[in-house]
Amino acid sequence: MKIVIRADASIKMGSGHVMRCLTLAESLREKVASIIFISRKHEGNLNQLIIEKGLEVIELKQPKTDNNYSNKNEDIYKDWLGVNVEEDAEDTIKAIGDVKPDWLIIDHYSLGEKWEKELRPYVNNIFVIDDLANRKHDCNILVDQNWFENMNTRYDELVPIDCTKLLGPKFALLRPEFAEARKSLTPRNETIKRVFVFFGGSDPKNLTAMTLRALSTPKLAHLQVDVVIGANNPHQEEISKMAKAIENVNLHIQVNNMATIMAKADLAIGGGGVNTWERLCLNIFSLVITIANNQINVIKDLNNYKYLIFLGNYKKINQINLGAQIGNYIYNVDKNNKNTMLVDGLGASRIENILSRWENNLGE
Repeated sequence: MKIVIRADASIKMGSGHVMRCLTLAESLREKVASIIFISRKHEGNLNQLIIEKGLEVIELKQPKTDNNYSNKNEDIYKDWLGVNVEEDAEDTIKAIGDVKPDWLIIDHYSLGEKWEKELRPYVNNIFVIDDLANRKHDCNILVDQNWFENMNTRYDELVPIDCTKLLGPKFALLRPEFAEARKSLTPRNETIKRVFVFFGGSDPKNLTAMTLRALSTPKLAHLQVDVVIGANNPHQEEISKMAKAIENVNLHIQVNNMATIMAKADLAIGGGGVNTWERLCLNIFSLVITIANNQINVIKDLNNYKYLIFLGNYKKINQINLGAQIGNYIYNVDKNNKNTMLVDGLGASRIENILSRWENNLGE
């Protein structure tokens, strides 16, 4: 089985799309003939990391618009592609070459039905990873790992009638280390002593620095703090200086043992992206600040069911009110919060089994 994955990372879009595709690729690699990433050379890309994982990357040229990203257009996902859809489809077709892959896996908010129809003649099956439910897809399988009250009906009008929909956190693409760490979790008591901070690999809004300033106040300075940032975080120098200056802060950059670091925490402070499901898998309650509008509804639903506390969108949060809300939670822990049953960390293996059965059925 040959698989091609089309996913990008950049300072603007973060690292989550590539990282979850890497998780799926590493789960599949022993059972397939080849896995090839097709990824554009955006500023802040993770193409070298993919290579370091032992996987092939075909790199598409860097777009001229990379340096023109605007905070005002953060939710205009078509801007994330850097080129128009037709050009990207043409580039991807050339990268695929003459041998039809069994599966084309797509994880990109800028791409939808129009792009997929262009690629359809050059691939056998199309597998889409999405979170938004805001555009149509031409695909055989669609995965949305998010938890919504209406998650079972969100894509009814957006995918072909015969599309297989894999919906909910049971399909969350978490690295195997999370399921493994989950096995040895010890019960947490109500006392908060250690805090985990992570706002994604790139954290373009620099919420990491704001959180460190909030945690440095006298009321919170007793806490042990583990901070994780990605290698492409544009604020790395500032954060490194802050971490050295604040007692009890440990800074970790582009780590390979995220689950081990997280499992020590009594509380997490972070964004509303992929790490949400990692925190839930390890039964770490979290205070969440959303960075993009597409995160708000899912985080609100999780908040309503007491899986986490939604502090608000980043535009409404500052150092003072963040510190107050952290202190309020630490000194008034809600015993009714619940985490344990929503995410078990086995999503990648479930998808691997589905793809294997799919191929076997086609071969009968």
